[in-house]
Amino acid sequence: MPHQPTRDSSSLSPPQTSPSPRRMRIPGHTAGESGLVVPYGAAGPLPVLAVYEDFRCPYCAAVETSAGAAIRRFADEGRLRVEYHFAAFLDGMLGGRGSVLALGAAGAAVNESQQDFKTLHDALYAQQPDESVDSYGDPSVLLRVAESVGLVAPPFREAVATGTYTPWAVAVGDAFGRSKVRGTPTLRLDEVTIRGLDRVGRALSASEVAQQIETALAAR
Repeated sequence: MPHQPTRDSSSLSPPQTSPSPRRMRIPGHTAGESGLVVPYGAAGPLPVLAVYEDFRCPYCAAVETSAGAAIRRFADEGRLRVEYHFAAFLDGMLGGRGSVLALGAAGAAVNESQQDFKTLHDALYAQQPDESVDSYGDPSVLLRVAESVGLVAPPFREAVATGTYTPWAVAVGDAFGRSKVRGTPTLRLDEVTIRGLDRVGRALSASEVAQQIETALAAR
């Protein structure tokens, strides 16, 4: 079943409150208020597939492994734009900082480009440790994941090593906590929920997810 935060889990993720905008460096190529949304795909009046994930969530990894490439094709073909909304509540539930630091690394990647973000995003899920192990709480591990997919630009590496975008990542996670979404992964195209998992928590196939998206697009 999808991961759901406990009622007070957001208060457990350090730091406990969002930083002020004056202290927060916002990555380039983000969207929404204070840049708290990470888009992938063309700008403009396209349908939006909103994807809610946590980098420590194994169910998110399962959906990305099964259907991530199919979802990406819709964006690459200009048929929709994916907008990522990230949570970090698993840090509060399980301890550690892997969710928020992985998200900060994703911020460093999107500051370089959308393509770099998507490359790191996919690699973080492909190499995801067990959710109970806080490997992504170590910047050196995040840098090794990035290096494995060719992300080695010095500004990117410095931003990951020094936590440049950690305050932004905390703010992104806090925004998830204020949303009406109560679990990860959650996918929505307009008001239509796109199921990534079956009733027992197994990832649906790429074709099953793609068919739901096709149906939702045709109904607009």
